[in-house]
Amino acid sequence: MKKILFITLILVASLEASAQQFRFGIKGGWDFENFDIGGKIGNQLKNDKSTAWNVGAVGQVHLVGSLYLQPELLYSTQKNTMIDTEKAKAKHKVSYFQVPVSLLFKFGMPVVNPYLSCGGYFGYAIDRNNTAKHSLKKTDWGARVGAGVEIWKLQVSANYNWALQNISDISDIKWKNNKFNVSVAFFIL
Repeated sequence: MKKILFITLILVASLEASAQQFRFGIKGGWDFENFDIGGKIGNQLKNDKSTAWNVGAVGQVHLVGSLYLQPELLYSTQKNTMIDTEKAKAKHKVSYFQVPVSLLFKFGMPVVNPYLSCGGYFGYAIDRNNTAKHSLKKTDWGARVGAGVEIWKLQVSANYNWALQNISDISDIKWKNNKFNVSVAFFIL
């Protein structure tokens, strides 16, 4: 009986320890897009900035000391209107599955825990309107930096994504999806 009690205590302790090493939750927020458009034709276009939204799941794994790894899976919408010199408009709407992965450095404060983050992201377009289908690639990737604060199971963050890939399928246009986002996550586990 003592062996069973001892094994049970070890299992409970290890489950408690692993629960503090991994967290999982839901996340949502707003994207403020700042598309970088250039190239021979792209320099003649005016970009209409837009606001969109994202929602998804977030995980967090404690690595060592104050370092954490935070992978996410987000559904993100993006839209913009490009206007040429003759006032013709082309509207682009794209929905992505994005996978941002960030390394977090937490300052370890007791109630309000601020952090800094850096990492990268990969996006795959799952829905594009007709204009976007003929002019934009399906994949997007880049780097990101951010900062945030955690209070109990709540995380508030701000990130900036720098696109490193030209997503334009048109040879004379360079198009990169740069954006600033603000989001809130709630860790369930």
